[in-house]
Amino acid sequence: MSQTKDNQANISKNRAKLFTLESTVMWNKALAYRERAMIEENRSAVLQNYSAAFIGNRQIANQDTDDIFKNRQAIFENMIVEGPVQENFKSSMLNQAKVDFLDHRSQLNARVIAVSEKMAEINRMLIAVNNMIMEGNAEIVEFNSANIEINRQYLDGELHPGRATPETNAERIASNTARIAAIQKRATASRAKIAAVMEKVEGNRATIQRDQAEIYARREKMVDNHEKVAVYQERIAALIASGWLPW
Repeated sequence: MSQTKDNQANISKNRAKLFTLESTVMWNKALAYRERAMIEENRSAVLQNYSAAFIGNRQIANQDTDDIFKNRQAIFENMIVEGPVQENFKSSMLNQAKVDFLDHRSQLNARVIAVSEKMAEINRMLIAVNNMIMEGNAEIVEFNSANIEINRQYLDGELHPGRATPETNAERIASNTARIAAIQKRATASRAKIAAVMEKVEGNRATIQRDQAEIYARREKMVDNHEKVAVYQERIAALIASGWLPW
């Protein structure tokens, strides 16, 4: 009877601990999924910035570059020169324009390749993340399968309270007490990690928003550049049509 009374007291203590622990663990779950949602939102925003910068801004900027050097080529090709010195000037300036363009393009190519290398590495990391998620799913399935089997054993009478003794109950209660302490330690560590990751998530979000503002501000500058390029195109076309260039 003494063992049974001790067991009852310890069960009550564990029940009280579990009540508090459940709130901690389940709130950690809510915080963790909130954090994951914010991370996914950040990733979507990063991809939006990527599209805006590479698909949008990059194409506008590249087209401006093509048009600028098309204008440059038209200027020199239609330049009226006299004598071999001026002819050499014209030819060498045409070559210089091509050198400038190809130098710029080759540097951009190197940058595109470097970005692609980074993206390939990011994809490798995302694959590793997905494998971690898959491993977690496998653990859930295994846990569920094991507990389905336990339920079956209770329903089929393979596990029955009639086989219980004060000693086996005491062992189970002691195991519960130890596991509660371990879970509490893990939950406390998880709360600290959630806070640390959230700080990074919020920092990333601020950076993403700052980048977005910069991307669209630069797009306005690109549009301004294009308007200037278009004006010069019209001037060059008019001068070509008249057969006269101002030099």
